[in-house]
Amino acid sequence: MSTLPVAQINFAPLHERVYVELRQALMSGKFEPGQKLTSRKLAAALGTSDMPVRAAISRLTAEGGLVQRSNGTFIVPRVTRPAFKELMELRSLLEGRATSLACGRIDAEGLRRLHKYSDELDRAAAADDILKYLDVNQKLKFTIYSYCGSPKLYLLIEILWLQAGPALRYHAKVLRGITDINFHRQAITALGTRKRAAAGVAIARDIRAGMEALLAVAQFADDETSEEPIPDDQRRVRKTGARIKCRYCRW
Repeated sequence: MSTLPVAQINFAPLHERVYVELRQALMSGKFEPGQKLTSRKLAAALGTSDMPVRAAISRLTAEGGLVQRSNGTFIVPRVTRPAFKELMELRSLLEGRATSLACGRIDAEGLRRLHKYSDELDRAAAADDILKYLDVNQKLKFTIYSYCGSPKLYLLIEILWLQAGPALRYHAKVLRGITDINFHRQAITALGTRKRAAAGVAIARDIRAGMEALLAVAQFADDETSEEPIPDDQRRVRKTGARIKCRYCRW
């Protein structure tokens, strides 16, 4: 039988599509830390019924992307300072590894997309557009990781982004100077010349530099002026008010 020139129709269930949409929004920092969410408002925004949204919220809560409060409402968690540092350090390790694995696998189309996203990142930073910046940053990073050849590693990275994503909104405080601590161009160059170690180091450095900048300016759940409750799984983490100066920037 000859192949017909048509694509298969995506029959993904509605609750799965709602879950993917909300998960993507959390990962890319479209929701603010501490923001309250209800299934009714989310359903209205998505144009769906309440049932698939409730199913998606349940899954996202189990993955640590949302926290249920005692009154039954849900919030985007505000992580503690040590928890955020741990998430970002794990990101640097895993994403550096994924970038190294992608080196030699990425094709010309992938490199073209990376250069396009890199230019868009610079324009978003210059325009002080935090939502655009975070959206493009995620697209750039996950374009690289999509070539790593390890579905399990890719999934672990997604989980870390889900939990760390909302805190990346604090990049708004340093967006105009963020190009000083971006190393994605070095990573793209290394990927294009198949320098595996250099590519992994550049992405890891990019993530750690961003972490240090945020630790210096962001408001976390364990800071004294915070009014949001600390999620139960973070209450055992020792409280600290230490500020870490970013060694990659001038602030």
